[in-house]
Amino acid sequence: MPANNQNVQFLSVNPAGQHTAKLWTHCIDIIERIFDHPFGNGLSEGSLPINSFRHYVGQDMLYIEKDALAFSMVAQRAKKSEDRFFFTQMAKDGLEIERLLHSILFPHFGVERPQKMSKACHQYTTFLVEECQSGLYESAVAALLPCFWVYHEAGIRIRSRAVKNNPYQLWIDTYADEKYRNYVVQFVGIVENIMQESNEKIKEMMQNAFRRSVQYEIEFFSEALANR
Repeated sequence: MPANNQNVQFLSVNPAGQHTAKLWTHCIDIIERIFDHPFGNGLSEGSLPINSFRHYVGQDMLYIEKDALAFSMVAQRAKKSEDRFFFTQMAKDGLEIERLLHSILFPHFGVERPQKMSKACHQYTTFLVEECQSGLYESAVAALLPCFWVYHEAGIRIRSRAVKNNPYQLWIDTYADEKYRNYVVQFVGIVENIMQESNEKIKEMMQNAFRRSVQYEIEFFSEALANR
């Protein structure tokens, strides 16, 4: 991994090697749009319409439920015991995050549980569950990574730019959780190891799955912003 590659500089969690560096640079066009998205900028400035925020948080809860299911599925298919343990922990923590959202953040921001998934949430979670249930194991793992890695990096940037007395500060502070960052570091390492042990065809499939999830990440932002 080139140390001076501008596309992987200034990250909270760096690539674990040349393969995860390539995953990142392969999607840098979308990632840069996520980093500069009006939704994130609105969060930082405290100017995001409250209905856009409520839509995002509500759909995020529905996403987390399916994401936990996807992790439980991929854990059963893990080829190493330490990876199985990690993915199982991710499934458990997803349910804990769901509890936190419902008990603390939802009441604070006046969010109600949505009656159904939005288009972006449905498409993203359907892709993840199908990959983890019946797709190639390696590409399923790659598909799950952007929600952690790209989301974490976007969140760090949102928090660093946040204005004082920001009405969304309680949510923004969740981006600073060190336990979450440690999970991202571990997850990136797992993906790097898997790619090191994979042939070129599988690596290409992993890159495609990773990019598809990154695209869904920005669609999640855009959809929420449109719901004013």
